[in-house]
Amino acid sequence: MTERSAIETLIIEAYEARVRGDLDGVMTAFHPQCRFQFMGAADSAPICRPLEGCDMVREQMAGLIDNFAFAKFETLGLVVEGNHAAYHWRADVTFTPTGRTDSFDVVDMLVIEDGKVRSLSQFTDTAGLARLAAA
Repeated sequence: MTERSAIETLIIEAYEARVRGDLDGVMTAFHPQCRFQFMGAADSAPICRPLEGCDMVREQMAGLIDNFAFAKFETLGLVVEGNHAAYHWRADVTFTPTGRTDSFDVVDMLVIEDGKVRSLSQFTDTAGLARLAAA
C-alpha cells in the first residue's frame, strides 16, 4: 500500500468508527502525542480550545460520541499531499439529549505522523453546533 493510500485508509476507517460511535476505533487512529481543535473563537466557545495528548483528546471524543450522533454521512472530498490531508464531509448531526438534528459540512485538516493522526483541526459551524446543543 502506498503512503497516500495508507493515509486515506486511516482517515476513512477513523470516520467510519466515529459514525458507528466506536470510541476505541476512533482513538486507534490517533498518535500518542495527538492534538485536536475545533477551529473557532476559544474565548467565547470553550469547545474550541486546543487539546493536547491522547487522554484529553479521548475525553473530548467520548463526549462528542455520547452527545452527537451522525447520520447520512458522506465524503465530499479527500486530498492527501505528503503527510497532510484535507477531508471534506457532510452529515446530519443529532444532539442526542434533545433529539434536535441539523446538517453540517465540515473540513478537517490532518497531519499524519508515524501512520497516525498527529493533529486534527476541524472547521465547522461551531455557532450552529452551539444552537443545536442549546437547551
